[in-house]
Amino acid sequence: MRKTLICLSVLLLIGLAGCGQPRHDASPPIDRSTVQKNSHDELSKIVLGWNAFGTTDIYIHQNSLSPEINVVSPRWYSLDAERLVSGEADPRYIEWAHQSGKKVWAFFGNQFNAELTDSMIGSQDKRKKIVELLEKKVVPSKIDGINVDFENISPTNKADFVDFIKQLKKTFSPHGIVVSVDVTRENPDPYWSGSYDRKELGKTADYMIMMGYDEDLGGGEKVGSVASLQWVEEGVQLLLRDVPAEKVLLAIPFYTREWVTNLSTHQSVRFDRSMVETQQLLQEKKLTKKWDDKTKQNYVEFIENGEKHQIWIEDEMSMKHRLELVNKYKLKGSAVWYVGQETPDIWPIFQ
Repeated sequence: MRKTLICLSVLLLIGLAGCGQPRHDASPPIDRSTVQKNSHDELSKIVLGWNAFGTTDIYIHQNSLSPEINVVSPRWYSLDAERLVSGEADPRYIEWAHQSGKKVWAFFGNQFNAELTDSMIGSQDKRKKIVELLEKKVVPSKIDGINVDFENISPTNKADFVDFIKQLKKTFSPHGIVVSVDVTRENPDPYWSGSYDRKELGKTADYMIMMGYDEDLGGGEKVGSVASLQWVEEGVQLLLRDVPAEKVLLAIPFYTREWVTNLSTHQSVRFDRSMVETQQLLQEKKLTKKWDDKTKQNYVEFIENGEKHQIWIEDEMSMKHRLELVNKYKLKGSAVWYVGQETPDIWPIFQ
């Protein structure tokens, strides 16, 4: 997600939108011991797939091709200046997911808007109302969890965000609904990283998902890998100082960036590329991948029309190395941003 989502949404926004209406009555609270057993223990390893920029039919098709995914997170809910919470769940997708043996953790985002976030969670009264609205939307829909993706938060809202997650956890736990929180890999940016109290969030949330990507944006845009393995591993190590491994999921990118540098001006621009698009480019240009041992990724470059093109590739090799980190540090599992960008040869690796 993060700044990547802003770029991808511009490139991929083609009028696709998932929608629907809840159709179930609210469930009564259930015993907390049952909640823990049903919501946590039955998934020894989590493979979460985010769904974005599509319809329910597209999501169902995409997830049908990825049987290794056992948790789906459709991008349904968002902070809203007027309604506090906008968006609805699609009961047809929930029913399909459950019949397919997958849990549903509905995505709830803040639109990457620091001012909106401050106006919403900066108010104790609004925090309470937002939680109440989410309860009314989520519980009747038989959703299994909520995935909170608040990015670009003012550091002044650091404690507010922790309190918001505590309220969500207190409200959803009696219903057996899991609360997960996305955080960036630690970086120098106070808004995109410093605004997370990872230790306190880790105490409260059921799971924390570290977005192991956007290295090239983390300290100011620079030509390089979206997620070199060393950078990702260091991020995992830093997070594990504050959060137990059994609560941590490592988010893996199904995208990369093509960096184009003008050889006369030395100015660079970037283009987000899905794994599918990258593979097509390699075939069209008849490029040969070379292994970059520093990033633990394959790499290609070519010169065309006075411009140098560089891509650090996400493929089965980089995926294997990333998933090895999940096992090495005994993490709870992995997550992928986002389903639909991958090449088919990726999924067997997740087995």
